[in-house]
Amino acid sequence: MSSTGGGEAAAAPAAGPKGADIHEISCSNCGAPLVYMEGEAVITCQYCGTTTMLAAPGTIVKVESHFMLPPNVGRDQAIGIAAAWLGKGFHKSKSLAGSVRWTVTEARVLPYWVVRSKGSTMWRGMQKKTRSTGTGKERKTEEYWEPVQGSFSEEYTWPVYAREDASEFWGIRNIEPGHRSVFPDWGKFLFRFGGTKTAPNENLLEGKADFSIEQLRDRGLETSIVNGQIVQDRAERSARDRIMERHAKKAEGKATRITDCDTAVDVQGVDLIYLPVWELEYVYGAKTYHVLVDASRQKVLSAEMPVGKWAKAVIFDVVMAVLAAVCLGLGLSRDVTPLTILGAAFGAGGIAFTAWTYTRKE
Repeated sequence: MSSTGGGEAAAAPAAGPKGADIHEISCSNCGAPLVYMEGEAVITCQYCGTTTMLAAPGTIVKVESHFMLPPNVGRDQAIGIAAAWLGKGFHKSKSLAGSVRWTVTEARVLPYWVVRSKGSTMWRGMQKKTRSTGTGKERKTEEYWEPVQGSFSEEYTWPVYAREDASEFWGIRNIEPGHRSVFPDWGKFLFRFGGTKTAPNENLLEGKADFSIEQLRDRGLETSIVNGQIVQDRAERSARDRIMERHAKKAEGKATRITDCDTAVDVQGVDLIYLPVWELEYVYGAKTYHVLVDASRQKVLSAEMPVGKWAKAVIFDVVMAVLAAVCLGLGLSRDVTPLTILGAAFGAGGIAFTAWTYTRKE
């Protein structure tokens, strides 16, 4: 589903997996043929932009709450956004962006159900505490349990990817709230601190516009539309389940032991929105990495990147300095020669690693 130049008539979708059944129905709006693969149930017409949902066998429903995030960048701009991201941050080499080779650039317009909802949780549990009893020689510390309870709530615009397999395109699973979205490659380096990022609870409806096949055609993206496989009711159930899981995990951090957790999810509406993205691949050294760029909001959604040599050197030196300070402090204060020698060795190790790093290429 790579990007192609736009025209007045859209091409038929690319063939699916070998052996997959291909079906065809007519668009309820313009009458054009809608070609789709077995299992697809949310089908967007590449001629007029109308989306049809196969809600049940023999039941065809037009999706009324149908939006898109307008595509604002093409291939070269997407690469520029990714390159700018690669050139910033403590964990990346400053020369990284100019040293990579871009090998794959795929445009896709992905379907999401956005479930507007509010999750409210009441919880009860037991908190382990300590207290001191007695005085003088009889003074001691004992543990005891105290009942605790509370409540919390959060509003969501929970995105549900409308395809069965979120791994079929790189990075799609990573942009769901709470999932890890940035993946630093440390190689064989042991002290792996920082560099990761978790996807926020972001509102995909912010900046939405009515779905426009003309806007996609202007960008050459009309043949990059990916049909959905998950219908609205199922997306709503999935969002409820994920929100309840999120609240249960959050409740676990409220007390030592949770005895009761009751979550209610109030769904206020469900919208279908198409997200235009660029999936990019680049080669650095002998490895291939991925970047997923939001073509509407012009930012990196998920990415992999190699950690720069100087970031590793700084982290290594800090660890060695802390170990050296502890060992030297204990060794000198208690006159323990082996600890003093060990502390000096840690300090020398940091200096040696920095010198070695200087001689290496990124």
